[in-house]
Amino acid sequence: MKVVPYSPEYRDAMRRIHLATASEKARTDEKHGRFSLLMYCDEYLDHEHALMLVDEENIPRGYILWAEDAHVWAENMHPYAEEIRKLGEPYIKRVEDGLREYNLAYEEYPAHLHIDILEEYTGNHHGSMLMKAMLDLLRQHHVKGVCLGVARANQRAVSFYLHNGFKVLAEDEGGFFMGQKLITD
Repeated sequence: MKVVPYSPEYRDAMRRIHLATASEKARTDEKHGRFSLLMYCDEYLDHEHALMLVDEENIPRGYILWAEDAHVWAENMHPYAEEIRKLGEPYIKRVEDGLREYNLAYEEYPAHLHIDILEEYTGNHHGSMLMKAMLDLLRQHHVKGVCLGVARANQRAVSFYLHNGFKVLAEDEGGFFMGQKLITD
């Protein structure tokens, strides 16, 4: 397995990975699946940054997507957010919460990420390979910090982020908001 830059000919494969690793509701409910792709995948593939985890045959088995600047991401997100708003509640609230959450952390953690790996490729340090490659790129671009949200129920992911240097910045009944400083003042 190796980490390589994303290229657009892999867009459909990346979207399939996203849905395969998404919640059961996103996999079984078409409306929720559309929301998940619009909110957590498509904008990043179209405007932001991505690395892929590929096997020996260059077949994508996972990815890490990120925005280096949440303000630029929010601007790019407008047409996707409009599509999400057409889905109605609770999706309207979810997109507005996401936009607000990243804006609140912006000064110290201007970047944010999403990482997904097909189940059969997890547990072999592949996630850490993706994370290290992304963190190295963020440091090279002088990004101060990176953040993310994770569901409380996803203890495997919480442990992964803690192992990779993230700290809990805030929490509520639904989950954790985590961050990692990359450049200290």
